[in-house]
Amino acid sequence: MYDYKNAIEILIENIPEMKVKYENDRDYYEGLPYVFYETEFEKFIVNQIKNENIEMLKKIFTFIENMLEKGDKEIKSLIEVSIIESLTYEQSFKLFFKYVEECFGILTKQSFNRIKNI
Repeated sequence: MYDYKNAIEILIENIPEMKVKYENDRDYYEGLPYVFYETEFEKFIVNQIKNENIEMLKKIFTFIENMLEKGDKEIKSLIEVSIIESLTYEQSFKLFFKYVEECFGILTKQSFNRIKNI
C-alpha cells in the first residue's frame, strides 16, 4: 500500500522526470505533496498532453491508476483533488480528453466521471 507520507518519493520513483523539479525547490515542497502534485506534476501532465507524448502519458496514467488502487485514503484524495480535479479545469486537457482517455485505467476513468458529474 502506498502511504501518503511518501507521496513525493513515490512520484519520483515512478516518474523520475519529476526529480529535478523537486530537488530544485525541495525546501518549498518538502512535506507538501498536494502543492507539489498540483503545481508541478499536473503542469508536467499538461505539457505531455500538449506535446502528444503518448508513451509518457501511458506511464503517467498507469502510475495514477496504481496510486488509486494501492494508495491509502490520503493518497487517493491527493490524486483525485490535485491531479484529476485540476486536469478537468485545464483547457488543453478538455481539448485532448478523448486522445488522453485511452491511457486511463478503470479507477482513473471512474474518478474523472465522478468529478465531471459534480
